[in-house]
Formats: sequence, C-alpha cells, structure tokens
Amino acid sequence: MRWSWKSKNTEGSKNSAASSDAELASRLQQKDERAFLSLYDLHRSSVFRFLMHMTGSIAVAEELTQEVFVVILDAICTGKIGKFDPQKGTLEGYLFGIARNLVRADQRRTRSLVSLDNIIETPEWEGLLNPMFFESEKRDVATLMALRSELRVLYQAILELPEQYRGAIVLCSLQEKSYRDAARLLQCSEGTIASRMNRARTMLSAKLHRSGLSTSTASTILRGKEGTDVRAAIKAKGN
Repeated sequence: MRWSWKSKNTEGSKNSAASSDAELASRLQQKDERAFLSLYDLHRSSVFRFLMHMTGSIAVAEELTQEVFVVILDAICTGKIGKFDPQKGTLEGYLFGIARNLVRADQRRTRSLVSLDNIIETPEWEGLLNPMFFESEKRDVATLMALRSELRVLYQAILELPEQYRGAIVLCSLQEKSYRDAARLLQCSEGTIASRMNRARTMLSAKLHRSGLSTSTASTILRGKEGTDVRAAIKAKGN
C-alpha cells in the first residue's frame, strides 16, 4: 500500500526526539513524515543492537531492522498503528515486540544458527573483550585469542537459548539494561525478567561447563547492570 506523506513545516527530527510517545504516536497516525523519521532516528540503533545479539549476525540484523520499520509503515498505512497504547507500553517496546516476532520467523525459515565471525570486530564485541584483556595478568596475543574464543563459545550458548531467555540475557547482560528497563521493553513484569535471567543462567551454566569456558569470563559478561553473577548459578549446578 502506498505511503501518503503529509508535509509539515515542523521542527526537525532532532527536536522532535523530545516528544513523548503519545505525541509521536499521534503524529504517526496522521502520517506525518517527520514523525516517522524521528521514530527511525531515535530507535534504529537500539533495535539493530538487539537484533544483532539475538541473531548473531550483522547482515541478518540489518535486514530485520529495516523490516521492523517497514512493518511500522504498513501499520500506519492500514491504520493499525492506532492500536499502540502509550499507557501500556513505549514505542521502543512496541518496536522490540515486532523485532522479536521477526527473529522467530527468520529462525523458523533458516532452522540453523549463523556464524558469529562477522560480529567479532563490532564495538559491542570489543567492549566486552577489552576490559577482560586489560584485567588479565598476561596481555599478549595468545591471551587475546583465548578470550576471543571464550566469547565466541559464550555467544553461541546464548544463541541456543529459547527466545524468551535469550532476550532477557541480551538486554540485561550484554546491553546492561536494568530489570525495570528490560521489563518495559519486553512488556512483562520485573519479576518475570528476574525469573528468566535466573533460568537462563542455569541453562547457560551447563552449556559453559561442557565447553570448558572459564567462570571468570562468563561472570564478567553475564554480570549485568543489576550486579548479578553467573558464578552462583554455576556453583548451584555443582560445577
């Protein structure tokens, strides 16, 4: 369905970033071009990072990020964007819900996990790797390679988690969001997030023990903003 833009002499997308979700949603319903551009500018990066960690692929994340906003365009054209209720959630959470559905559909199509090689050099990867490297007693090439290998094993284990547990780990550990923020984005309670995190750590502990991943590496990555530690889950499993 063709998009009918309404040109308006309003302020640019940077100024509209301060608009509330309710105001932005209202403008989207009116098919305001600048409102859509503001939505894209505000949330494209966070949606992409979430999808990259959920899929393990930059290429897939880029493709699905575009699909998320195509879905939004279709929703506006068909009037379904009006179903968004700012009293029950945020526009970012609305986008994340679409992203999660696209991840599920993509994985049903491919039925396989992609290689993690293409995210090794991303800022997110380096942000996880560098602190561990500089905290290490030995800062040499061998140590760096070992840490990269351990991160790859950990990411692969995270990708193998069921979607609801993977989403919690991605937001709370890899992206260091609080349980409150994760609950807002995943549209569930903080208690549900805490439960999913505990279950995810328990599931990961068994996978990481079999792979021989060091406890310190997993602890550093999975600590998260809440200050929780995967070490407790590993000890609880008797490993």
